[in-house]
Amino acid sequence: MSPHSLPAPARGFTLLEILVSLAIVILLAGLGWNGYRHIVQKAARAEGRAALLHVLMQQERHHAYQHRYKAFQPGSAAHGFKWYSGATPQASAYALAARACDDEDLSSCVLVTATPGGSGVNTAYEDARCGVLQADSRGNRRADGKDCW
Repeated sequence: MSPHSLPAPARGFTLLEILVSLAIVILLAGLGWNGYRHIVQKAARAEGRAALLHVLMQQERHHAYQHRYKAFQPGSAAHGFKWYSGATPQASAYALAARACDDEDLSSCVLVTATPGGSGVNTAYEDARCGVLQADSRGNRRADGKDCW
């Protein structure tokens, strides 16, 4: 071996360096996942509230012409009313339904409900914090949980 040729330095990473890097990436991904799930849940809840209020506006328009509100169930043709919260039923977090308010008939009051993961929509979606969202034609808004509206 001549004095001018030195062995080439080893290239690459050691196993320990790779494992430490992998552990850091997994830790950061785990921390980010919880925040991501929280944001997705809030977005789906906002979708449900918006769809519920949209149906209430449609109900008011229907009442102006027919002098009564219209009841419907999720999955039905809904006779012009959208019964799911998203772009398609499979991509929707909430199933919508309308019925008469308690102790009243459809000529005076309608109650629209948005059920998370309900019939005909994405059944994997759950909202344990807020549950079912409700709004009626008198301006009342309710949910199973607190601070959901």
